[in-house]
Amino acid sequence: MNTAPPSPLGIVAVRQRDFAAAQAWCRNALPIWQKLGDEHRAASTYHQLGIIAQEQRDFAAAEAWYRKSLAIKEKQGDEHGAAGTYRQLGVLAGGQGHFIDSGQWLIKAILTFHRTADPHLVRQAVQNFLVNYRNAPAADQTRLEALWKEAGLGPFPKPSA
Repeated sequence: MNTAPPSPLGIVAVRQRDFAAAQAWCRNALPIWQKLGDEHRAASTYHQLGIIAQEQRDFAAAEAWYRKSLAIKEKQGDEHGAAGTYRQLGVLAGGQGHFIDSGQWLIKAILTFHRTADPHLVRQAVQNFLVNYRNAPAADQTRLEALWKEAGLGPFPKPSA
């Protein structure tokens, strides 16, 4: 599988917080990947556009881009790539106060990162889950603990204060 980034200049522009340039680079790259039939890079570019929209707090656009990316990744059987998008959807939902949705996405990411043997990203997704847990109201915390248990992830890791 090709692991080249969607648009290296777009990624650099995001790191520099030049979102207009990042978006332009990504949007210019998309037709190239589509013409070449490179769905993997198209999915990565959609994901990058989701990150850009999320950074600009355009949550509806971010979710739409992530879902376009996810559809391709799932169609291709790219479990690890899909898990990265599950994680972003979880972070996005948590940032909007949708803690249960966030928990569901993040648990899906955790389980998939376990299955694809990526302990680093398991830890990151668990940390994202715990941040949302800390921010959630008590009723949602109870439900998040139940989701954790239902997923068979072992003892619930109580977050530090």
